[in-house]
Amino acid sequence: MKRLSISKRLRSLPKTGKTPRDREDHLFFFSRTRKMSLAKRNNGCYECCKRRLRCDKTEPECLKCQKKGISCSGQGLRCRYSSHMAVDSAPGGGKPLALTFIAPAETQSGKSLRWVDSAQRMRKERVRKNKGRAASDSPTSSNPPDLSSSDDATSPSSDDSASEFGGVVVPYRYGVTIHPALNEASNAHTRRLFSHFSETIAGHMVVLDSFSFSNGYRDIILPLAQQDENLAQAVSVVSAFHLGQMDPRLQRIAEAGHQAIVQKLRRDSLQLSPEQLFNPYILATILVLLVGETITGADNYTYLLEMLNCLTQYPDWISMLPPSLKDFFFQQIKMFQLFGVPLANESKGLQVLTGPEAYLDFMAYPELPPQSEHFTNMETIRSAIFDACSIYRRRAESSLSDHESIHLVEQLRLKVLNLDSTTKGAHALVWTYFIAAAESILPKHREFFAGRLADLYSVTNFGSIPVAVKALGTIWSMHGTRRWTEIVSSETPILIM
Repeated sequence: MKRLSISKRLRSLPKTGKTPRDREDHLFFFSRTRKMSLAKRNNGCYECCKRRLRCDKTEPECLKCQKKGISCSGQGLRCRYSSHMAVDSAPGGGKPLALTFIAPAETQSGKSLRWVDSAQRMRKERVRKNKGRAASDSPTSSNPPDLSSSDDATSPSSDDSASEFGGVVVPYRYGVTIHPALNEASNAHTRRLFSHFSETIAGHMVVLDSFSFSNGYRDIILPLAQQDENLAQAVSVVSAFHLGQMDPRLQRIAEAGHQAIVQKLRRDSLQLSPEQLFNPYILATILVLLVGETITGADNYTYLLEMLNCLTQYPDWISMLPPSLKDFFFQQIKMFQLFGVPLANESKGLQVLTGPEAYLDFMAYPELPPQSEHFTNMETIRSAIFDACSIYRRRAESSLSDHESIHLVEQLRLKVLNLDSTTKGAHALVWTYFIAAAESILPKHREFFAGRLADLYSVTNFGSIPVAVKALGTIWSMHGTRRWTEIVSSETPILIM
């Protein structure tokens, strides 16, 4: 039988007094046998659809977008926010992230901030997507971004960003964190730098980086960077520093961007009121810049540590932050104080290392099962850090003889002997190895710990490590004349971790 069109079917329905709506309902049941699957439709990438072109559906980026120099979003479904979610799209401007949740039945007028821990399933999906994007957008691009320009950076003031994505972390009904993607206004270079920060740098700044544990540099810093232009610039600068070790031109651009950020922080410290100055964006920016100091091996970190101490002299405002945000900030502040202060100031370092257990919250993984191999390694790493703190403290107090020094260094060497550079969490021992190498008297001890530092550099590619190895030559040449704890803070200040 010849099939009739939809309009003819409607006209052929019996005149029973039914309304057009009733006829449509009848037609729905009449046409159920038609094989239509809207879920499997694929009209190509969003960019081609927006330009009304037939997409060639090449993955990961279609050829038409590549020909026009357009960043292709790829194939697949394009999701928008559900109708019961309303996002406050106003840029941060020093305000905490705001999220309004509209219930299906009635509307809530209050605003609240909620940070939800990521589920393991969504983490795996995000890692797979990041790997796909990394394959299509190599970090060795020959065109570095203009980091000194705010137009190319991820800016919260972008209207497109605010209207479409909102730049906030949205709590899904099943407790999954939805991370805002970089908006269309962000250029390919900015997305590449953010991706490099997430995939490479963030993993080296925590002890254990896996699907089971939250990484604040990835799950907190990057979403905050969507709200604050200065923080986004800092993330781009730090990534450029890391990539710039193989590209001098990118290194120079990163240095200019770094100088602009530091100058702005200094102006803000003089001009802003305490209420404006004490906000999570400035604190996150300082933490990211300190990460940059470990990558470059520069000696500017003492000023950043002072700024960090000023912000933490009034911890009440940090305590008012959401729990996950507050815990992350406190952990990272203590970590930089533990590893940074002793190498910047001997007397202040003694105060910090008197009770190092109060600064090791960044190594706390209570969900780690005791039967896990990581549990044993974490205990060994923690114990080695304690031993290094004890060595520094006794050397600074001039209460360590050569015989005792050799014994303590040998004891530490045996403790970390089975932890090679490929061991999960071993990169947290950079500071420990430097302390042991500086204290070493015997050539075999110096060679062992200097070699361990070189091995970790091949893993992290953080520039502070070769600078620290070079500083060891100065320390060893002055052995017996001055305390190395005094030399490292006055002659070779470096943030190595």
